[in-house]
Amino acid sequence: MGRNGISNTDSYDVLVVGAGPAGATAAKVLVESGYSVAIVEKKKLPRYKMCSGIIEARAQQRVEQYFGSLPDRVFCRQRVLEGVRVCISGDSLIDPMPDAPPMLHVWRSCFDHWLTLESGADIMDETELIGLEQTDSGVRAAIRRNGNEGLQIEACYLVGADGADSRVRKRLEPDFDEGIGGFMQEQRYCLAHVDLDPRYFYAFLDPSLSPFFAWLSFKDEYLVYGASAERGGRTAVSMDRFTELLERNFGLKLEKVVEKRGCAEFDMGMRGNFFLGRGKLLLVGAAAGFMNGLGEGLSSAFRTGAGAASAILEAEKSSEDVYSLYAKLVKPEQEQVKASWDLIRALSGRDY
Repeated sequence: MGRNGISNTDSYDVLVVGAGPAGATAAKVLVESGYSVAIVEKKKLPRYKMCSGIIEARAQQRVEQYFGSLPDRVFCRQRVLEGVRVCISGDSLIDPMPDAPPMLHVWRSCFDHWLTLESGADIMDETELIGLEQTDSGVRAAIRRNGNEGLQIEACYLVGADGADSRVRKRLEPDFDEGIGGFMQEQRYCLAHVDLDPRYFYAFLDPSLSPFFAWLSFKDEYLVYGASAERGGRTAVSMDRFTELLERNFGLKLEKVVEKRGCAEFDMGMRGNFFLGRGKLLLVGAAAGFMNGLGEGLSSAFRTGAGAASAILEAEKSSEDVYSLYAKLVKPEQEQVKASWDLIRALSGRDY
């Protein structure tokens, strides 16, 4: 795992903030190229991530390319899903295309932790970013680890991979976040029965249920379903509506709600409103706005994480501006994200 601790000031070639797929991919590519890399993560690893845990075809290719085969421990009991079934309204379900490739099904806590360990970077969990500045030689980050302040990491580059509610983005450009819209999301893990096939993930696009979309899947012994509300709204209202629809149209019988989880989601991807960073600070994955239609983010996380690493490697060879290199590399992924939301708009008749 590398160094177990740091002094008051430590230095690396690259600092990665966030121990998710985007950050782990950037770290893996850079470590394999001989760079010293540290990953700092606010939470204790392995940490929970609110996500379906679906790895679709594009993301599967990236996992295999950068990390190899997945170990058994990251998978749900139902290791493979046949696709996504979509419900526009009522009880009518649209099946995936007949030739749609199957999707892998993982627990994100285990999956993300495995990726992070495989990256080969020095890992500092329970480490919070509390200050950030660009210097003549790169970046300087103030961190708080296990409650200890006064610690610093100096690096030539920083990769912000800390998710949709990115602390790196807020510190780099506070005014940008003031113009972002989004949703609050709630997800429940239940012991329950519902008349739906567990081999699929389900997306419900009826706007009367949820301003974003509502979803349902099966993970081991749990039925997992969720919905959203506008910022400042109450997710409980959307969840009640969704629960009633599932009871009425799909025979839902709830035995017990085991756990409730929530998170904020932002509208950067659906509006094509990306923020890639500045100078020698590059944002990747959801931190930069890369979220595809129906909230799929893993494929873009791997692509942008690798893009950031490639931009750093190329900048060191050519002395070109790393931000400009990165922006060129991820332009196709930006177009992919926008196209995925155009497809959802066409399918649902909603202007997300």
